Formats: sequence, structure tokens, C-alpha cells
Amino acid sequence: MRGNDMSLEKFANRLKTLMEAEKISRRALAAQTHLQRKSINNWLDGKYYPKYDGLIALADRFGVNCDYLLGKDENSVAHKCTVEDVPSHFIKILKAYLTENSCTVYSLAKKLEMGQTTVTRWFTEGGMPETATLIKLSQIMNESVDYLLGRE
Repeated sequence: MRGNDMSLEKFANRLKTLMEAEKISRRALAAQTHLQRKSINNWLDGKYYPKYDGLIALADRFGVNCDYLLGKDENSVAHKCTVEDVPSHFIKILKAYLTENSCTVYSLAKKLEMGQTTVTRWFTEGGMPETATLIKLSQIMNESVDYLLGRE
């Protein structure tokens, strides 16, 4: 899922700036993070966001937090969490939000402008939303993307 063009541009610019500061090439970044060079090219071109595991790999590589990389925060302090732990942590946070706000999966899906089945899959299959959806969810919940990913 694509985010709005301004936020994609901000993400692409942050990634370019971090790469330039460390004088790292696209090829070297792909090798160091085990990400596809084609994906890195698309991210730098502002075509789409990485999935949560790619976002975490980039944040870890540059020692910044995900919200900084996404252009949502000027504070770049890094937080660590293993990629394997993210889905279970995300579900725990989402369940707590639904309970605390007397919210249903259906009403959350409506707020996110997506189908209830998609949101239900996060709970039943341990799937994760696309990064643009994580950004929107962080705004709805008034939390950071890093918090949703268990990185703060």
C-alpha cells in the first residue's frame, strides 16, 4: 500500500541522507541488510514503503528508530527488538487498544478504511499491516510506529 506522496518522499529523502552520510551504495546496503537491491531502489525512488521487517532492518543498520526513518519524528534514537517478536508484540498492543477504547475489530477496520477480514487476519494469522497502514494506525492510536513494532 502506498502512503501519501509527501510521506513517501520524506522516507526516501531520509534514507538517501543516511546513505550519503555513511557513503554507502545501494549494493552495499542490500548486502549488509539482506534486502533486495531492487526494493532499495524503489524505496529511494519514493515508489512505496518497505514492509515492517525491511523497515526494521534499515533502522537497525543506520542506528535510528523507525519513526525517524519514516519522517514522523526528528529524534533518531534507536531501539532494538527482534523482527521475530514484532507480530506478537503488535497483536498484544492492538488487543490492549481495542479493550481500553471499547473498540471492535470492525470499527478499527472502518477507521483504517479497510476490510474487517484484513484486520482479523492480523489476529488469527499473525500477519502484519503494510507500512502505510502502520503509519495510519499510529495516528489513530496516537502512538509511534516504533511503539507498534515493539521498538520503544
